[in-house]
Amino acid sequence: MTLRQGIKRFIDFLFSSLLIVMGLPLFIGIAAAIRWTSMGPVFFRQERVGYRGRIFSIFKFRTMVMENANDQHRKIIQGLINEEGAEKEDVLAGYLEYLDKRITTVGRFLRASSMDELPQLINVFLGHMSLVGPRPHPVYEVEEYKAWYKRRLCVKPGLTGWSKLNLRLTPKNYEEAILYDLWYVDHWNIGLDLRILLMTIPFVLSMKDAH
Repeated sequence: MTLRQGIKRFIDFLFSSLLIVMGLPLFIGIAAAIRWTSMGPVFFRQERVGYRGRIFSIFKFRTMVMENANDQHRKIIQGLINEEGAEKEDVLAGYLEYLDKRITTVGRFLRASSMDELPQLINVFLGHMSLVGPRPHPVYEVEEYKAWYKRRLCVKPGLTGWSKLNLRLTPKNYEEAILYDLWYVDHWNIGLDLRILLMTIPFVLSMKDAH
């Protein structure tokens, strides 16, 4: 581990610990709202691919009705990666329709405010993730990667990141998000991480273009 990686890990550990403790009343309130308004568990867990291809279980507040939708999401990802032009537009429209049909009332607010991601502070605390980095993708999505996409796995995935700030929705051109992630991989430093964290606060509060 290099010095800057050590500093990044210290910052992640310190702030995730503080935010988990400070946010506990909010976590309890969100959990209660989820249980009262829809059937199923409070948390959603899924295997994601992290640093250098290591697989870990990600934690999120559940925002959708309970059903196994991995196969449908896999088809959407395949379309975003492999289709072009009008076909990709159709895939994006299908993706938004898919979300609208499955999302719960509480889930819609949680996703718009990004509060569904708060349990990932546990992943940051455990070292699976960082506060800042490319968003972690499901295993089946990484299996669809073109070879050059894989360089985004050279840093830990993040709770927030450069592509998340620039592309809130799943982009019409999937590779646009990958390019933002690779720019971060090539330029990351502690100063850039702090800048992204500061930019994330007004971005989340605005709930801009959120789904």
